[in-house]
Parts: sequence; C-alpha cells; structure tokens
Amino acid sequence: MYRLSQQKKERISRNLIAFMEKSEELSQEAATFIGNWILTDAKEKSKAYYDVWDLVLKRYMPTIRPVLYRSCKRRENGKIASFTGRIYCAHRFSESRGFLLICNTEETLQLSERQKYGEYQHTFFPISELLKKESQTSNCKFSKRLIDDYAKEDEYIMRVDTNWMYSCKWY
Repeated sequence: MYRLSQQKKERISRNLIAFMEKSEELSQEAATFIGNWILTDAKEKSKAYYDVWDLVLKRYMPTIRPVLYRSCKRRENGKIASFTGRIYCAHRFSESRGFLLICNTEETLQLSERQKYGEYQHTFFPISELLKKESQTSNCKFSKRLIDDYAKEDEYIMRVDTNWMYSCKWY
C-alpha cells in the first residue's frame, strides 16, 4: 500500500504547484507520485493519493480554462477524481453506461478566484500539462513510453461537485 507521511504529502503538493507555476524543477518524489497515480488502478489508490490531491486542489489556481468530462457509474459529490478534456475519452471509459459529468471550468473558477489561497474549492490540476512540460526538460523524470501513452489522455484531477457540473445519462 502506498503511504506517505504528512511532511511528504506537503512537500509533494508544494513541488507540483511550484513546478506548474515555473518556479521549481519537478522533484523525483513528485514525479514518482504522478507516475504511481497514473499507473495505479482506481481500486488500489490509497488515502495518501487523495490527501496530496486535496492539498494541491486547495492551493493551485490553473491558468487554462478547459471544459472537462468524466464518466461515472454514479455521482459522488466531494470525491476527488480524474476528468478528461476529451469527450471521446470519457465515452470510451463509460462503455455507454452511467453518467457523463461536464464542467465548464471558465464558470467554476470564477468562484474560486474570489477565495483565499489554500481555500480554493473549484480548481483542477492538469496532469497532461505536467507530463508535457516535464518532457521538454533536459532531465525528464518520466519514461518516453509513459509520456506518449498518458499525455494524450488529457487527464485532470478535480473534485466532483454536481452543483457546478452538468450531468447527463449515456444512451
């Protein structure tokens, strides 16, 4: 089981944010966290993953504003989950069953921009952007295969809040 001390969770979350804000190199610890997140099945993800993402989502304000999609069997408010920027990917994961959640981040981030740093509620984190950015560094910490296979998924981490998302049933 993947475990992290509170100190490591803080360090990883700070480094992920600093890397995306261009002020720091991605640490090996943070790269390992991202690699493990990507390669670990949803049923195997431990509380440590979600604790780190909770810290990141409260503190990170993204600069991009995509429309995000998620396929799910049932809607669970408050859950931290993977979204995609491609409706095709959401459809492929759904197998045409369950629900499609749609979030216009342009609308939802306007609410978070008025909140204090560390208290954001409607933010997301762009994993695919992190992979692309790290792949352009001279000391890339991810394998070419991982970047090639997963950057195209256009993955984002976001908290499910159906009060600010559209929900449709797949037919």
